[in-house]
Amino acid sequence: METENCELHHAKTRRREGTALADSPARRVHPLLRAFATSRAAVAVLALLATAGIGAPLHAQPTRSPLDALVAEALANNLGLAQQTVATQRAAAAVREANGRFLPSATVNARRSEFSGVVNIGDFINPAYAALNQLIGQSRFPTDVNATLPFKQETKLDVTLPLYNDALFAARDAARAQRDLTGSARRTAMRQLAADIQLAWLGYATASRAVETLEATLPVLDENQRVSERLIGAGQATPDVLLRARAERSDVGQQLADAQRQRDAARRTVNLLRNRDDDTPLPPATTTGADSLLATSDSLAALTLDALIAHALTHRDELAQASAGTRMADAQTRAVRASFKPTVALATSYGVQGADYQFDRDHDVALASLVLSWNVFNGGQDAARREQALATRSEADYRRREIERAVRLQVANAHDALRTARTTLGVAADRLAAAERAFTLVQRRYAEGLATQVEFLSARSAFTAAALNQVVTRYSVAARAVDLERAAALRALPN
Repeated sequence: METENCELHHAKTRRREGTALADSPARRVHPLLRAFATSRAAVAVLALLATAGIGAPLHAQPTRSPLDALVAEALANNLGLAQQTVATQRAAAAVREANGRFLPSATVNARRSEFSGVVNIGDFINPAYAALNQLIGQSRFPTDVNATLPFKQETKLDVTLPLYNDALFAARDAARAQRDLTGSARRTAMRQLAADIQLAWLGYATASRAVETLEATLPVLDENQRVSERLIGAGQATPDVLLRARAERSDVGQQLADAQRQRDAARRTVNLLRNRDDDTPLPPATTTGADSLLATSDSLAALTLDALIAHALTHRDELAQASAGTRMADAQTRAVRASFKPTVALATSYGVQGADYQFDRDHDVALASLVLSWNVFNGGQDAARREQALATRSEADYRRREIERAVRLQVANAHDALRTARTTLGVAADRLAAAERAFTLVQRRYAEGLATQVEFLSARSAFTAAALNQVVTRYSVAARAVDLERAAALRALPN
């Protein structure tokens, strides 16, 4: 009987507590707790990274998420990347130019001149021919020769074909190396752009979630301020209660303004990277669930460091750039060595020349030449250039080794950063759950007059801080995943 009475007493007490809570100002704003709890799931927008081409590392990933669509749009429209693309096209044209030097070159040259004061060969030949005609008694030799040097007109087709010139091979190797270097630089820029726009969008999503969380806090503080005014009017509280309420409201308002500024700045950055107007809307900050982000983080963190480093050393375009630089140094060395060798070319000319244009077999001129050129001595300049080329080759080797070590370090740091960041997820979740429970209890006590305003505001502040901390924590995990994606070259890039 006593047990039944005790249970009945507790039931009545719970009903009274529920009634008091329902009638209290705190109960009227209690949906904020649900808003805060909902925000924990809403910040899972950061999980968009899970489908951003890194769901199965070490393999190419298809475009599946709005964030991937942003990356693809940026790669297609970014102005900086467009400059890199043009530079790559220019380098490819330089390779075609270098290949063209091996083919014959044909040039048409035509000239017609009017002379004054030049030597006429006829002035010397005509008297001699006239004397000869007199001696033989016949007009066998012309006495009206009119020929100037140079001729009044000369029209010819010149054709040149290099037969042996090692410098041409060196120039072609250099052009190919420059093309590869420029292409690798473009892909490096593409990979960096993919990471930058992901981080910028994650910053936008984080700021957006922070704005929503702070906006959900304002009704609590407005209600607290209104209740404080009523208590002062009823003589149940002193003015310092209202002052504290206003100060807390102003503090959150200031945080909200700063979060809105960060959100707008991040949106402008994303639109700049994809070459869109500053105010162009972005995908909403609630697209995928937190489970995807956690699963992706698990898969990334589970990869061995050796596998990530091996993948990076194979796919990082900075290393391809270094290799192209080494080939350029080799081409420079070959060009210097070519200066010690002879060059052989075939040159032919065909045309007409004379005082007038006469196109027939009696007035055409043909010339074919085999040209040999060999630099025997130039004061040691070639030897000095060879030393410079060898030094450049050694410099390129050292640069590649340095870049390789830097890549290893970047991958190791990014891998450790992701694993460390993931350990904070559970801490942030525990902190939010504890702060939510504490706020609920303090809110009930405050509604029943058993807790002071200072306790209520402190619990509210801790709850808001915990919610914001979880947003930032999830963003940090996502950002570390992006860093690892870039460092290990996990994202498949378009051509």
